[in-house]
Order: sequence, then C-alpha cells, then structure tokens
Amino acid sequence: MLSKLKDYYGDHFTISTSRPEHYYWFADQQGKRFGIAKPAVTSDELSLLNSLFSQEAEVPLSQQQIFWKNVLAGNPPEKEAGTSFRFIHFFLKSPLSDQEAEAFMEAVSGIFPSEVNVLFINAHYGVLIEPKTDEAEELPYDQVKSVLTGDFYTDLDLFLGMWLQDYEAASEQFKLERELFSSVRPFLPPQEVYSREDLVPYLLLTQTDKPAHHYISQLIPDELFDDRDLIQSIQVFLECNMNLSMAAKKLYIHRNSLQYRVDKFIERTGIDVKQFKPAVAVYHALISRERTNR
Repeated sequence: MLSKLKDYYGDHFTISTSRPEHYYWFADQQGKRFGIAKPAVTSDELSLLNSLFSQEAEVPLSQQQIFWKNVLAGNPPEKEAGTSFRFIHFFLKSPLSDQEAEAFMEAVSGIFPSEVNVLFINAHYGVLIEPKTDEAEELPYDQVKSVLTGDFYTDLDLFLGMWLQDYEAASEQFKLERELFSSVRPFLPPQEVYSREDLVPYLLLTQTDKPAHHYISQLIPDELFDDRDLIQSIQVFLECNMNLSMAAKKLYIHRNSLQYRVDKFIERTGIDVKQFKPAVAVYHALISRERTNR
C-alpha cells in the first residue's frame, strides 16, 4: 500500500523531513510512519487516508532544532548562551524537494567543523545557526556556497549575520537581519557571500528621498555613463579596495589600461577616487544611479 501511495504522490510522499509542519502524517498497521505534503492532498483524499490509516502528530524535529525554533519564536531558555553564535541566512532561488533538503542538511554538517543547526523557515528560505569556535580563521564561505550550489543545482544567497551572545536578543536580531537583507536583495550585485558591510550603502540609499538620490547620482556627470567600460572599471576599482592590480585582474585588462581609465575619470569629474572620502561618495553615486535605473 505504501509503495502505491509513493508512486501516486511522488516527491510529495516522505518518511522523514526537516519541514514536518508542511505534511499530514499517518501510520500503517505495522506502525510505519509516513507523510504527504499538505498542498498535494485534496479534502476527499484526506478523508480517505484518515479512514485507512491512523493520523499521527507531526514528526518531531531534533531537540536542537526545537530549541532554536523556540529561540527564533521569541521563547528563549532562561539561561545564558554558552558560546557566541550567529545566523547565516540562506535564500534559495528555487525550492528543494524534501529529499534534497535532507541532503542539504547533511552537506552542511560535513562542511562546518562544529555542529551547525539548520532550520528551513519556508521552501525558499532558511537559516544556519553557527556557533563560534576557537578556529583562528573563518570558513571560506564562498567555497561553502560553491559546494552547496554545485550539489543541488540551485543558486542561493548567503548572508552572514552578526555574532550574538544573548538568547533574549536572538529573535529580534534574526527578524531584523532577514528583513533588512530582503529589502535590499534586489539591488545587491551578484557575489558569493554577503556581510553587513555589503548592505550598508544600499540600506542608506533605500532610506533616501528622491531629491537626495538625484543629488547623489549627479556627482558623476550624465555623459560619463555613456562610457560603460569606464563606469564599470571605476566601480570594480572601488570594490577592490582601490587596488589597481586586483581590479585589473578582475576586469581582464592590463593594469596600465585601468590606470588610464582611473586617471580619465579623475580628469573628467575632478574627483580623486584614489582617496577614501571621494571614493565613498563616488561609490554611493554609482549604486544610487543603478538603483534608479532598475
């Protein structure tokens, strides 16, 4: 009987999942538990299943997953965190099947040197809870993303939250990080991993009114935007910490060619982008123009 149900419901049939709340759960006469995704079951089918099988409560999450679900829901334990932790938010471009979600969790466990808890909030979004370790170096999170996207054939955005030590503050911080990242996500340039520093210019600009946007974007003369190579070169130069060699490599051009473009920009605008404050202003002007054009 279970094999027929599996054939009928396909990927909507499961015996274990990291998202049990999305399923109706049943047990056959031998006590074998199985679940069927709620959207896949009609009311008539649910009545039939209830007549054939005993309906079960949701399959429980692990104790750690239950613990963190309570923390995120604003019901923290009455104790201090033993170690610092942070939320690594992941946003999937396409949803994973339940089998893929289970494999995703196993892959995450294999990548991180310490125990990391994974919670799927919905089909497109979830969070890793990473404890702080004594490791001298951080994980190469760009490689983490490469492994996950390569294994599951779906792209995702990773956003590293701030380190916390207080369970009481965790729920509000979690919600704030998710909301702020979601608000600027459409404007962010593609990159492997995002941190708080990446969000700051876009958060500032989303709070800016139209006259201020116009004023900021007009820092760079309109006619310069006709030279896309020049504008792209300046943006990459700034994103590479004003390092000519690094930026030239990223642009696939000779260092001298990039130096010529930087000098040309300085000459045309009168703004020395090799200095910190002018560079910050120009960078804001560039992303302000990008945001306006989208």
